[in-house]
Amino acid sequence: MKGRSLPLLQFAKGFNAMMLSCVLLLFAAGCSEDKEAPPVFKPIDLNLFSQTHKGFNLLGKFDAGWSNTGFSEKEFEIIKDLGFNFARLPLDYRTYTKAGNWNEFSEGCSEIDDAVEWGRKYGVHVCICLHRAPGYCVNKTILPANQDLDLWTDPVARAAFVKHWEFFAERYRNVPWTDLSFNLVNEPGDVDESTYFSVMKMAIDRIRQINPDRIIFVDGLNIGRDLVPSFRGMKNIIQAIHVYDPVTLTHYRADWIPGSDSWPLPVWPMTDISWYLYGPVKPEYSSSLIFEGNFPGGTEITVNVHQVSVRSTLQIRLDENEVYKKVFICGPDPGDDWTRIIETQWGYQNISGKDYTAVLPSGGTRLAFSNTDGDWLTVNKITIRFGATDSIVIIPANTTWGARQNTYRITTERKITDTGGNPVVALSSLNNALKMAGEENIPVMVQEFGVFNKTPHSVALAYLSDVVSILNRNKTGYAMWNLIGTMGIINSGRFDCSYEEYRGMLLDREMTTVIQKPDR
Repeated sequence: MKGRSLPLLQFAKGFNAMMLSCVLLLFAAGCSEDKEAPPVFKPIDLNLFSQTHKGFNLLGKFDAGWSNTGFSEKEFEIIKDLGFNFARLPLDYRTYTKAGNWNEFSEGCSEIDDAVEWGRKYGVHVCICLHRAPGYCVNKTILPANQDLDLWTDPVARAAFVKHWEFFAERYRNVPWTDLSFNLVNEPGDVDESTYFSVMKMAIDRIRQINPDRIIFVDGLNIGRDLVPSFRGMKNIIQAIHVYDPVTLTHYRADWIPGSDSWPLPVWPMTDISWYLYGPVKPEYSSSLIFEGNFPGGTEITVNVHQVSVRSTLQIRLDENEVYKKVFICGPDPGDDWTRIIETQWGYQNISGKDYTAVLPSGGTRLAFSNTDGDWLTVNKITIRFGATDSIVIIPANTTWGARQNTYRITTERKITDTGGNPVVALSSLNNALKMAGEENIPVMVQEFGVFNKTPHSVALAYLSDVVSILNRNKTGYAMWNLIGTMGIINSGRFDCSYEEYRGMLLDREMTTVIQKPDR
């Protein structure tokens, strides 16, 4: 610093001492190392923000290949007209960057600008989300070699990820927090909490340097299901969860999910029982599904098996006696057990969709279903026929990986309860997450939920009504997937509902009314 001051001193002849001091101070400020001042946060009631925002996902830049037409002003008019005020924009980074170069932004950004401005015009808060971020997307696709990187492990991908959020933060620096928020990455999976937190914090810190008041959503782990304790207490951070459980109801016959066409026809309500039976290969999860009750001799037990990984052995025991055993071995040959052959990096994981039946030779009080040898299998449904007109159908609704089995009771009224007599509710995971959020003061919002159009309309309405009731009861905002399309309220392509003509499109008014359900 001293050596660089001499030219300035010569230049300063004729200035008085005060002026010279000011110039020196300015020079020192310019030559010193850049040190960012700590961000100053406005007090924002994040829980109130969540409670008062409800809306939809808009897919105008969702995928570079098949969903990249941009957004329309009409979408924002509709959201406002129907009484909503929130629009989440799940983006594919390839829709706003130059082909093959995720560090060069393209004219596609102007379509995001349009959405932000239309949101401000119609009083609809816009949330920008990187659904396909540099280095990560829950939906796999073929990418150029220089972009086929892992956000969680690769420094190049991490740098690009932070750069994109820096870009958006700068671009919308002057848009107030009341009009725009950021959702860093969609549905993180296969990453531990520590790594996830460290990568997200890199982006959070950079955004904070530009605009500390910007509300930032961080998705839950386990594909958006689980709250992340590491973010607790951070300023202007809202945790985002997604509600798609039970997947066998919300994604029934979804063409992008292999084997979903072999799932049983959804009903509602469903039971919160894991559909996985893990074998000895997964000792940390291996457990038996047990039902306590009165099972007389002659009772017929039918298990519809969905999928088997590599090898499994289904065993049914009455009390401690084996009454049925079936060995499944996956391979390229369909044989008698497989309706679809699926080869994965872990081996064959074939789809069955077939029934396997046993008749109890005598009576008992404890019925156990186990996988005694192998990896894992999943169960579509279990039908227990006590007599010609007396039966119960159990459809396991918990598709969460790693969920262990438990012991349940079948009452004389043919209801399923836990051992304490409490109903086994399929939405308990959502209830538990919201309970944790309330107890630990974690701001939370549901940024995705919805039902694919192949699920019976009446079932979809009943399910969505229960979900919305839970969210309203917990003062939690939400964004449905989606507004227009197969999981939405407009042009959804359902065959079993009555549509209303609305602005040149077809509106599912019944579903709209469910989503509009007011807070109570």
